[in-house]
Amino acid sequence: MTTRWEAFEQGRVTMPVNETLGFRPVPVDDPTDEIAFTWEVPAELCNSAGHLQGGMLAAFADAVLGASSAAHLPEDQYPSLAEMKISILRPSPARAQLTARGRAIKAGKRILFTEVEITNEDGQLVAKASGTAVPSKG
Repeated sequence: MTTRWEAFEQGRVTMPVNETLGFRPVPVDDPTDEIAFTWEVPAELCNSAGHLQGGMLAAFADAVLGASSAAHLPEDQYPSLAEMKISILRPSPARAQLTARGRAIKAGKRILFTEVEITNEDGQLVAKASGTAVPSKG
């Protein structure tokens, strides 16, 4: 079985929002253990204090939650996000280099539970998120 993540790596599945926002996948040994993405915070997505707007950080977390689920789904299924929680622990200024590492906690046939940790270039924890996805045809 080819997973949705493998189809993405082979170019048969695209993630347009990731391309638009600049989320870049990082090679990992086993995507069923961990998925990773990096992102440089764009200044145009920051708030008036010069820090990344929280909803944009949530979008980054969502991308990694979805990818973590995709590593456990067949190519013809899509991980539809049903629920997500994010805790933002510190601000991320423009041009900060963020790394998100996600994994599936429970990858069932009807529901997937995933989590992600986002760190900055200093290794400090910026945010933690968890999500629930439901496999759907896509």
